[in-house]
Amino acid sequence: MLQLEKKANRLDPVIEDRQAKFDRESESLNVVRQKRIETAAAMRAKQTEYMAGVTRLNEERGTSNRLMLEALEGGLDSVKSQWMRLYQAVVELERAEKEQIDVMSQAHRDLEAIKTLQNKYNVEAGKEIKRREQKEMDDHSIRKFAR
Repeated sequence: MLQLEKKANRLDPVIEDRQAKFDRESESLNVVRQKRIETAAAMRAKQTEYMAGVTRLNEERGTSNRLMLEALEGGLDSVKSQWMRLYQAVVELERAEKEQIDVMSQAHRDLEAIKTLQNKYNVEAGKEIKRREQKEMDDHSIRKFAR
């Protein structure tokens, strides 16, 4: 076995390790994305709830009987506070998603670099094998011609 073939074969475990790392980072990205999607949906639901509450509060203000005004305002403040927490969570998840994309991109570059190196070794080994085969055929032809 050629030295280059041995080098290429020694890269197999490294490639498997890098592929596993890339897969783990990809899965982490999917988890972050799913959490961001769920949090954004909850945020939109709170926004809808807030808008409905504002409409209800405005209706209450338009009546002469304002018994529920203070309770509605308190409820709206609570919903707005919940919406704000969800908004901050979405912003944080978007930041985490961008970071995870960078980590995953680096893992992909590492994997591709090792695959490229292995391919280079395989190509060089193939060329060396062809050179040796050609030399053998030339030697055989010379011996045959010399007889």
